[in-house]
Amino acid sequence: MNTKLLSLLFFLLLSFAGKGQIVTIPDWNFKTKLLSADSSNFTAKDLSGNYFKIDANNDGEIQISEAEQVSYILVDYSGISSLVGISSFTNLKNLYCRNNSLVSLDLQGLNNLQYLDCKNNLLTSIAIQGLINLQDLDCTNNQLTALDVQGCTNLKKIYCQFNPIPTLDFSGMSSLEYLDFEYNQITSLNLQGCTNLNDLRVKHNQLSTMNLQGLANLVYLSCEYNQLTSLNLAGCTSLMIFDCSYNNLTSLSVQGLIGLQNLTCSFNQLTSVNLQGAVKLEYFYCDNNSISALDVQGNTNLYFLICHNNLLTSLDLHGLANLNNAVLFNNQLATLNLLGCTNLLTLNCQSNQLTWLNAESSILLQNINCSNNPLSMLFIKNGSNENLTIDNLPGLQYVCCDPSQIGYVQNKVTMAGIVGCNVNAYCSFTPGGNYNTITGTVRFDEDNNGCDSNDEFFEHMKLKINDGTNVGYTFINNLGNYNFYTQAGNFTITGEPENSPLFQVIPASFSTSFADNNNHVFTKDMCVKAIGNSNDLEVVVAPVTAAVPGFNSKYRLMWRNKGNTTISGSVVLTFDHHKMNYVSSSLPVSSVSGDQITINFSNIKPFGNTASEIIFTINPPTHSTYPVHSGDILNFSAMVNPVAADINPLDNVFNYKQTVVNSFDPNDIICLEGNSIPVSMVGNYLHYIVNFENTGTAPAANVVVEMDIDPNDFDISTLQLQNSSHQVYTKVSGNKVEFMMKNANLGNGGHGNVLMKVMSKNNLIPGDHVENKANIYFDYNFPIVTNEEMTQIENVLQVVDVKKDDSVKVYPIPTKGDVTIEAGSKIISVEVYDGQGRILQKHTGVDSHSTKITIRSAGSGVYFMKIYTDKGLMLKKVIKN
Repeated sequence: MNTKLLSLLFFLLLSFAGKGQIVTIPDWNFKTKLLSADSSNFTAKDLSGNYFKIDANNDGEIQISEAEQVSYILVDYSGISSLVGISSFTNLKNLYCRNNSLVSLDLQGLNNLQYLDCKNNLLTSIAIQGLINLQDLDCTNNQLTALDVQGCTNLKKIYCQFNPIPTLDFSGMSSLEYLDFEYNQITSLNLQGCTNLNDLRVKHNQLSTMNLQGLANLVYLSCEYNQLTSLNLAGCTSLMIFDCSYNNLTSLSVQGLIGLQNLTCSFNQLTSVNLQGAVKLEYFYCDNNSISALDVQGNTNLYFLICHNNLLTSLDLHGLANLNNAVLFNNQLATLNLLGCTNLLTLNCQSNQLTWLNAESSILLQNINCSNNPLSMLFIKNGSNENLTIDNLPGLQYVCCDPSQIGYVQNKVTMAGIVGCNVNAYCSFTPGGNYNTITGTVRFDEDNNGCDSNDEFFEHMKLKINDGTNVGYTFINNLGNYNFYTQAGNFTITGEPENSPLFQVIPASFSTSFADNNNHVFTKDMCVKAIGNSNDLEVVVAPVTAAVPGFNSKYRLMWRNKGNTTISGSVVLTFDHHKMNYVSSSLPVSSVSGDQITINFSNIKPFGNTASEIIFTINPPTHSTYPVHSGDILNFSAMVNPVAADINPLDNVFNYKQTVVNSFDPNDIICLEGNSIPVSMVGNYLHYIVNFENTGTAPAANVVVEMDIDPNDFDISTLQLQNSSHQVYTKVSGNKVEFMMKNANLGNGGHGNVLMKVMSKNNLIPGDHVENKANIYFDYNFPIVTNEEMTQIENVLQVVDVKKDDSVKVYPIPTKGDVTIEAGSKIISVEVYDGQGRILQKHTGVDSHSTKITIRSAGSGVYFMKIYTDKGLMLKKVIKN
């Protein structure tokens, strides 16, 4: 019994002795820091996670029992060189001892430790083996030459940058998720069995090989600045971010890495990169390598492409709608396909071998640098006013840009010292970038039962567009179609047939609106019905080429139906058969007799338009009877029949006088009324033909005729397209008219023309003149600027301060030669003038209420008779068949 009591007493004494045992802490700074802990600072936490005072009994020492109450220690920046005594803190979970002077650290036995941060010390060794609960370790910026984590079976993250560690073995550590050993001296790295590793950072080491097999969960891999010559990523199926820059890799494959988003392999010796299957790739940096070919067609999510300083000779980026930035300078690119790169903001392709660059798909482009290339063609008509750098492009011949950017680009061309570069917007006939379209088909309801596909197109009718501020026009093309291209806004479209009282357009007008310019299409067909039955034919004869003695000369004979009935009839061209010989007609001729050519036509629909190209041979100067010399006048008169029931018989006849020349420019503009008109014609239509001929050595796919109409001379709202040699899209905006002929395919020597009419302003007076010229664009060449065609307003036929005598009557009109004049007052004299206002006859001393005048010797055409009576004057227009 006494023995049992003694044993119990001995055990109790040992227990009390143990609880009062003091922890030996030789480093004064460490001990002082621990003793300073209390609830007002952040040095220590108790087992409940609260900041507290470790020296609970205030004896200036730390007993083992007190140490066992600590779960968290923070002793950063405390000048500590040793943590001896830390082993007594057996319940410690978090230890922060950063920025001290520790040389070694032994934490073995602290089996509850979960987080250790000892970076920025002088550590050469750490003993942490067997710490089964350790999860995070940060030993960055020390002097460690080795790291043994065996037994740390729950270790997930290691941060160990800036140490001289040469070898690492983490084999079998399946718990590891994050490893950062940047800026070490690692030559060997064993990751076998690290199946949960998702983040590996080993840049700035000395690795020449790296085995990544089995790392199926690896998401982030950074191994730049090593000595790697090859890398197998086949098993890294979860990889999203990968950087292997500054190595010695010669080839790289990320094939099948479907989750890869960011790949950087700059500054290697790569000759090839396989990106197949990397469908989520967004950022790809492969600059400063020797890559000669690159396939990114399957990488449709690509956002950044940086591959300058390589050996690429071609690059196909078409369809990469997400591409935002492409840096491609210093390659050998001869071709670059940007089709579909709609979100591209920046393109740098300077210092390559590009001769042709098209960025029209890049509607958001902000910056483009294509300097130092043998570039001849640049297409940036994309709806965006990008910043353009074009230094050292001596061969640049053509830049196509948005109309709003033409001035800026021309200035850039000039500033760069580029000579002979044409800048315009005619590489396409639609706006650049995003735009909306208002379109439709217009037909004539001949059978008065509503328009359907069986009804004819109502070609050449004018349509007006009004957005409340600006007005523009277009004309129905030969296929019955119209198109207006707009941005956001409200728009009203109105049909304007030339003889508007004869037609009902359904709807007469319509409106539509667009909230944005996101390529909306609004389709509205229109139907034209006849009001009553009215015949109205029109004829024009115009030269296609100049008349040169001894050579063939071409003329365009055009007739059109402006009325609302279907008409059959004939057109007669009268010419000076003594001075020229008929050769051929592009349409069948009914008869050629003496000085007249007759062409019959049948069933020409309302607004139908027909033209024949007729060729004559002009007599040479050596002709024995009728020699033709430069300066001679050739007279033509055209008449379209029937005239009798025509509501406007005056335009059933058209006279043209042509001056013979020895040489000519095939690209010209001619006013068919001549170089002068009488003041009586002011406010009427003037007819113009613009002739063009491809004098280049290659076919011209597209032709544009551009004219700026002077608003002081003409009313552009009256402009009418009468005929064109090719399918034409006409755009009238402001005072500019553009006749755009897409796919004209004009061969070498091929020619064409546009025939139009426009009314002069009615406030012109004698001595004034009107003039027009045209710019003719063949594909991407400089425009050919035609002559300035000037027509003078003459005082011929003008009588001032003379009373008008309305009693005067002239008949028959039209006439075959004899005209009767009757008046309620006595007729004093009669003067006869041709269509150009030149006097042909003068009859004085009539002194009668009636007289007869003959103009049989004159050719068919329009003439004027000025009839003076004792009460005033009357001017009458006469048509001779």
